[in-house]
Amino acid sequence: MKKTILLSLVLSLAGCQLISPIFVDYNGVRMDAAKWINSQSLLSMQQKRSLAQLSKAQQLLRHYSDQDGPTRLAIAKQNQIALHCAHLHLSEKKISQLQQQLFGDEKQQILAFYQDNAPMIKLDEKSIQCE
Repeated sequence: MKKTILLSLVLSLAGCQLISPIFVDYNGVRMDAAKWINSQSLLSMQQKRSLAQLSKAQQLLRHYSDQDGPTRLAIAKQNQIALHCAHLHLSEKKISQLQQQLFGDEKQQILAFYQDNAPMIKLDEKSIQCE
């Protein structure tokens, strides 16, 4: 009986792993980050969508210093929206794990540069679209 329940649980988790890409739009997410997000088997589809949205936005931070003013503003706005949406569904620990996946050993340096140089934007919560 216990083996049957355990087998059912394992199969349902495996099934979720297979159908997850159908319900989460990984377009624009680096392959390694998409695989990492998809491997987080205990997350809901909404949480995975939030991680994918955040990944798309935060990937742009690696080359933030190379961008011109209008592009930096667009990146900052996209990043703030993605962070807002991520905080609605995810723990700070999970967000930090994604950032580690995206930036590796450069995480602190990239985030510090962005923090020091990004414009402060006041977002209208009614206009925020979470994936």
